[in-house]
Amino acid sequence: MSRDGRSTEGATAPGAAGSYLEGPGDLKGLTERFSALIPLVAGLVIARVGLLTASYGGYARTDDGTLTDSSMLIALAVLGIFLAAITRRKTPLKKRFVNRLMLATIAVESFSGFAMALMYALGEPFPGMRLAIGALVSLSASLCIFYWLRRARETNTVVAVVYVFTSLALSEVLLYALSILPDFLEMALSASIVLLQYPLRLAARTRTIPKHIEGRKFESDYFTFSKTEIQRRQFLMATAVGIGALSIVIGFLRGYPDGTSIVFDPATRIAYPLVVIACCALVVVATLRGSERTTTVGMFVTMQLLAAIALVLYSVFPDALRIGAVPTTALNALMVGFTWYVSLAFMSAGWRDPYYYTCAGWIVWIGCRAVMRLSILALAPLALDNGLLLSVMSAILLVSAQIVFIQFLHVERQAQTEDAPSCEGDCRSCQRELSPSALTKLMGLDNDSESAQTREELMRQSAQQMGQQFLLSEREVEVLALYAQGYTQKRVAETLFISQGTAHAHIKRIYAKTDLHSRQELIDYLEEYTQ
Repeated sequence: MSRDGRSTEGATAPGAAGSYLEGPGDLKGLTERFSALIPLVAGLVIARVGLLTASYGGYARTDDGTLTDSSMLIALAVLGIFLAAITRRKTPLKKRFVNRLMLATIAVESFSGFAMALMYALGEPFPGMRLAIGALVSLSASLCIFYWLRRARETNTVVAVVYVFTSLALSEVLLYALSILPDFLEMALSASIVLLQYPLRLAARTRTIPKHIEGRKFESDYFTFSKTEIQRRQFLMATAVGIGALSIVIGFLRGYPDGTSIVFDPATRIAYPLVVIACCALVVVATLRGSERTTTVGMFVTMQLLAAIALVLYSVFPDALRIGAVPTTALNALMVGFTWYVSLAFMSAGWRDPYYYTCAGWIVWIGCRAVMRLSILALAPLALDNGLLLSVMSAILLVSAQIVFIQFLHVERQAQTEDAPSCEGDCRSCQRELSPSALTKLMGLDNDSESAQTREELMRQSAQQMGQQFLLSEREVEVLALYAQGYTQKRVAETLFISQGTAHAHIKRIYAKTDLHSRQELIDYLEEYTQ
């Protein structure tokens, strides 16, 4: 639904295959279409740069060694508490709370960045303080990143790809520019730039909401409603398992061979961002051209290929580890972008608050990597043979690849089963498939759960209150309750046994009576004023 009330759901670009890049004038059209993402892209770029300059050393080296992973683990512990609090809630967080949290985290990210810069200027006299400040900037920057992702919830495949991977590529450009400066100036300038998130928040409010930007969902992608919700959940869970497994590999690669950080020279420092930018460009272009498996199997193949290349380079150039660190660090960056993208997909599939999925994804990805990185450091005194370590890493990479593709094969088999004649859900196997697993419930994908039903009931009650305030008819209240839960106009019509045109007319009247102009404004009003 655009701001003028016209529906854009399910819209596709021209061309039978849904390609956005079929003619010479398409690039200009794309620029205009996605211009609404500019404040969000800038905000996400700045939040990530603030994190990496203060906690990772700005990638003039692979990271700041154990201080990076230790500070991240402390931050993840706090995020775990935040995640537990969100899990107990039956409804999304209030808009007012989200805004106040963002205002606070921007200030903390900037303050901690300046504090880190001051410590570098003083020669780092307090290692314990450096760890504490690193944890503070890791926590605040992560929450800023989560906020910018949250603003793009419920969008479509194309918009999500453009948003996430453009942000990742541009952040690498800014990181490289800052890394040329001395550490103190790099961190101080980055901490200053972090404050630009304040006006960017205001600018984002004046633009079209990402989920209202015209795009499409692919048949074989995370954002697509598959033939059944069950298959979709399995698809997303397969990805979560794959991210965790591959994160273990990244932890080994970043810690090879003794857990210390690797310093880039000028050539490798520029090679690393160029690899990342090239990969991001390929993902965006392939998606715009209508490639359906780019962000699924294609992403995993690319990341596993980078891991394999890193293993070979570490083996061939044992005295120049910076060469192997190029694909390793590029792999790490791509995993960041991929985790952002999958978090958006989970927001679309699950019923929990968006912060639940960003926190959970961050904990799985960063947590697995940090634990394995510190494990390599703990094993360093044993002076294990480097050949043995490379063999172990190769085995873990192989196992992670098997885990991912076995999971995808299982999803494909399930899809084929669903194409077979139905037994109407009477057989035991169907009943088992219809029952959400413990993992499904943990990930907040059990839309038929008691918690989801509670949220639906609260939404109906809120819609009734809003109906009393704006004199909505009984049917308009019913439409509002469903529409605010994310139902498309077609699904609203099917649920209420009315025509799609009638559903559209009801929604237009709701907008007119409430003087609101988008689905998100309706949701925000329901959450902030009627509960």
